[in-house]
Amino acid sequence: MKEINITTKLYKYTGSLDDDEIFSLKGIPYAMAPKGELRWKAPQPYTAAAKHIVCREFGPSCIQPADENEPGSLDEQSEDCLYLNVWGRANSKTEKPVMVFIHGGGFIGGGTSDPIYNGRNFVRNSDVVFVTLNYRVNLLGFMDLSEIGGPEFSDSGNLGILDQIAALKWVKENIAYFGGNPDNITIFGESAGGASVCLLMTIPEAKGLFNKVIAQSGCINLLKRKKKALEIASSFLKLSGVKTAAGLMQLDSDKLSNLCDKLSDYYGYGAEIIFAPVSDGKLIPINPYKAIEEGFASDIKLIIGSNADEFRYWSLYYDDLDDIIFDWIKANNQAANAAAIDLEKTDLEVLKKKYYDLKSDMDSSEKAFQFAHDFLFRMPNIRMAELQSLHNDVWMYYFTWASKIDNVGAGHAVELAFVFHNLHRTEYTGEDQPVALADRIQAAWAGFAAEGNPNHADIPEWEKYNTETRKTMLIGEDWFLASDFGRKERMLFHPYLENIENRSN
Repeated sequence: MKEINITTKLYKYTGSLDDDEIFSLKGIPYAMAPKGELRWKAPQPYTAAAKHIVCREFGPSCIQPADENEPGSLDEQSEDCLYLNVWGRANSKTEKPVMVFIHGGGFIGGGTSDPIYNGRNFVRNSDVVFVTLNYRVNLLGFMDLSEIGGPEFSDSGNLGILDQIAALKWVKENIAYFGGNPDNITIFGESAGGASVCLLMTIPEAKGLFNKVIAQSGCINLLKRKKKALEIASSFLKLSGVKTAAGLMQLDSDKLSNLCDKLSDYYGYGAEIIFAPVSDGKLIPINPYKAIEEGFASDIKLIIGSNADEFRYWSLYYDDLDDIIFDWIKANNQAANAAAIDLEKTDLEVLKKKYYDLKSDMDSSEKAFQFAHDFLFRMPNIRMAELQSLHNDVWMYYFTWASKIDNVGAGHAVELAFVFHNLHRTEYTGEDQPVALADRIQAAWAGFAAEGNPNHADIPEWEKYNTETRKTMLIGEDWFLASDFGRKERMLFHPYLENIENRSN
């Protein structure tokens, strides 16, 4: 393995160069370590006396509970976690499209050291500059301590999002030195990362940092209101046994990790999104859907979609998932209280009965899984696509390839190995995945990043989404373009989706 040196305005970075002339620089610090006095504070620009930084290893993941389904959680952890990674081809071509990936993990965990996120194969197949980034999660990234600690902690509820913005500012300012075009940046993410990239479309502080978005299995419904955020912070304080923000600042990292577990246990089924960002009206609009509708992101092109069996992923965590789905939905909406469908104005049992009647040909278990999928993923995405398509180009997809692992189907995260073309990662897919599917989906994503259009010769024409034809690409071993796919379900949910228009904090 050879080395490569890249010198920017402020620093010289040394990374690795492989035999295929693909470079990687891992563990580039983009902000100061958010520990000590910087714990629960907004990220600060990175400054160091040493101007030469060796970047051959991934930076640590944020402090988080260990989770065998999140490999990034099993690697080194630290509060000092604000690092990003860059891959590219070492050739003379410059001003390449830039793709920045934001990892998922429910805003609880995850990290860029997860092998499925390695950008080498993306760069090998597509001449882009590829970036992944870490950000603060769970208690350190999304715990609103503003009521406890006062103005000094006013940013604490959305620090993970502020970290993402800080990383994007670093990319905007420095990526040209790595061969990238700072005026052609696509951000994309999956799950919490998909929610993040959608939210970033609505945030004034992120304006101008990117011009294209790909949202995989996540949307702006993964959000909690200010009132609920403060309630969760109060519960956290009680569990910690500490009465002041100053006391919280003294807790060590192991204690914080344990408290994250305790808070998750306290909220039970509702723990999945207690660490979601906060619609505080300061960083994130009270109603991000309204911001999209009013054209705040009119300069941004969007690909958005979900997987056919999203909710089966949670079978990895709950043996009795068939039986607890509706308790899970209720608990998470009560915890986050900001899903696209407002349960304060919706009788869930009535909606459930209507849905089950619509799906009379399915068994009860399959009905439950499909209801959860539509409720939490597909319908929020459709609403996002409807509103954004009023202002710019939108493409909708529906990923249908079923995993070879029993009971996973086209579950949450199954598409990741194909998008990254990391088919040696089989934890979600099983063995012997169709290589052509990876080729096609990666070419669509890379083409969108390069030219603002996902179409290429190996797929059917992918028409833009609008509220008249509602074209949706069904992505599997074969690709099909459908008109108003899932119309009956959409028509059933649509009156409830309208509730988002009138949401307040």
